[in-house]
Order: sequence, then C-alpha cells, then structure tokens
Amino acid sequence: MNEARVYADGFERSFAEVKDLLEFLAERGRNAKWIRKPTNTLRLAPLEKEAQNLDAADASMEEILEDTEKNTQLVLKMRGESYPVRDCAIRTILSRAGVNGDGLRKLDKATYAKVVNYCLRVAKGDALIKIADGKVSAVHGGDKHDYCILDMKAMFETTCEYLNLNFKGSVYMEGSGIYDHSIVSAMWKLGGSQELLDTYRKALDAHGMDEKILSPALRFTTSDVAASGANLYPMLLTDGPNGVISLGSPIKLAHDKGATILDFRKNLEQVCARYVDAMKNLTQLMDIEIRNPVNCLKLLMKELGIKQKIRNEVVELFVSQNGEGVCTAHDLYYAMNEASFFAACEGMSGQGILKLEEDITKALTKDWKKYDVYGAVKC
Repeated sequence: MNEARVYADGFERSFAEVKDLLEFLAERGRNAKWIRKPTNTLRLAPLEKEAQNLDAADASMEEILEDTEKNTQLVLKMRGESYPVRDCAIRTILSRAGVNGDGLRKLDKATYAKVVNYCLRVAKGDALIKIADGKVSAVHGGDKHDYCILDMKAMFETTCEYLNLNFKGSVYMEGSGIYDHSIVSAMWKLGGSQELLDTYRKALDAHGMDEKILSPALRFTTSDVAASGANLYPMLLTDGPNGVISLGSPIKLAHDKGATILDFRKNLEQVCARYVDAMKNLTQLMDIEIRNPVNCLKLLMKELGIKQKIRNEVVELFVSQNGEGVCTAHDLYYAMNEASFFAACEGMSGQGILKLEEDITKALTKDWKKYDVYGAVKC
C-alpha cells in the first residue's frame, strides 16, 4: 500500500477492492487523534512565524511544513501545542470563530489570523479538533450537542454487511472507492434487487424508450471534516458514457444530535423505499415534453451551478446523439448526468464530482417547462 505524501492537502486515492479501502481507513484512524480544547484558547498564526517552533528536524514534519507553505500557510496553536492547518480545516475553523466572508481571502496571512483570533477569543464552548497525518483537519463544536464522531471504517463495514445480507450478490464496484482528506466514498452494484426496476422498465417500454438499464446501485459517502454527512445515494447503472444516473436526494445522517452507527444502520433499512420513490420521480419525467431541448439544458444546468464548459460539452454530446428536436425531460436528465463524466475528464476532484452529482439530482423536482423557452438565450 503506497501512502506516500498522504499528509499532503491534495492527496487523493482510489481503491480497486473494498478490502484495500477498509485497510486504508484503519490506517488513517491509527494516524489520527481527536482532542477537545476550549474554543477561546485556540489561535491561528502564520506558518512563517511558527515554523521554528515545530519539529522541523523530523524529516516527515519538514515535508508537512513544505506542503502547508504551498497551501494554507497557517498553524493552529492550542496551549503549548502547534499544528499545521490543512485546507479542509479552514471552513470549520471559521465556523467555530463565527466569522465568514470573501473579504478574508484578500487579507495577508498575519491580518487574516488576527481577524479570526479576535473572534475565537470570544467564542463559547469547546472545540473538537481532528489531527490527522500531521495536520489539523477539522475544528468542530465540541460540546455534547455538537459534532458526533462516526468511525468511517465501521460505517463502510456496516454497509458491506447490510448489503451482503439484504441484497445478496451485491458487488463493490472496482475503483469506485475514493479518499481525500475531505471525503470518502464508494459504490456497490446491488444484487437480488432487479424487481426495484420493474415498474421503470415497463414505463420505458410504454414510452418506446430503449435505454439499457443494467442495475440499481448504491453510493455511500461520508466525511469527518464536515464536508458531508453519512449519506446513502440511490443510483442507476446504464451503458452510457458516464454509466451512472443519480436518482435523487440521499438518505442523510448528520454528525450531530447524538448520531450513532445504529442510526446509520436504520438509514440503510430505508434504501428499498427510497428506490421506489426515486423510480416514480424518474418515470414522471417521461411525460414532460420539451420543445427546445438545447435551451432547456443550458438554462437548467446554469441554475444548478454547473460550469459553463461542462454545460457546453453536455449540450454538444446530446445534440450529436439526438439532434435538437422535441424530446422529454427524461431524455435531458440522462444527458445532464454525463456532466460528471466531463468533470472527471477535466480533473475535477472526487469531492467536486460528488457535489456535482448531488446538484444534478435537484433537477428531478424542478419545473422543466420553465426552462423550455424559444429563441436565443444567454448562458
């Protein structure tokens, strides 16, 4: 297992087999610790002023400091201890300080730290700090009603066990497991569950559509740095270029209010019901006629926040395959799901692609006719 530069802010890895992912998560757990400190005792400082106080004689620390210099250039101090700050920790630090705003990014590091420290000094309650692979990865609320630690390896093991028991023949999709310091995710092709798609297949046949549906699938995504809850996403596997269709909002478990692994298992028990609802939503799109598909695609994707370059690529692919004639919202929703394929080709991070896919699912509940407009549109 090659874990070179795992400390780096930009570290990302995928996993061919689920056992590799579980072993990696176990190792990350051994290289992490959680500590509680009063929030008002925390202080940010520019790396250049604190580097000499860190053990730079250690070869690994020297590399960590070099990586920090390329990224946040900040150190978090806490009563005699100092740790470099990873980029995924910044949002949680600002949240604990109760400060935000685009103007912060325009400040030099010394002034930036000073502003945040003013706010930290008057912050109430404890902070729950995650230190992993030599850096601060998150600063959560540390009081009883605040952040709940949900062990990532345990949740992935629970997912595997549940699927093996309730969806016999489920298979981890090779290479679907991804990890970076913000988020970890994996997908399974669900076995013994083809009946979930029977109604959908009948609807496709009734509408004369020939999409080749392979199987239902499930994606599990979680984070311990507040980038995501423990979320279960219903998916559909097809033979399109992207191969994956997102089926709506995930079953979410937030890391608060005393959340436990038992709560997560209860969410797994909702998977079947969520598929039934998702199939209804997707089927309803077949009855929505779209007369101006190019405009509809462009305008709806723009509202969902999809980058213009990716929007243009999606539209170009759709027109090359289907032309610009009348179609259905169902046709366009399939086309929109190709956005994640183009995003991956452009090198978008795993976390970015996951967010993109979740944004796309919002289209299922949009008023598609609102975007079906004639004439030239500016996008």
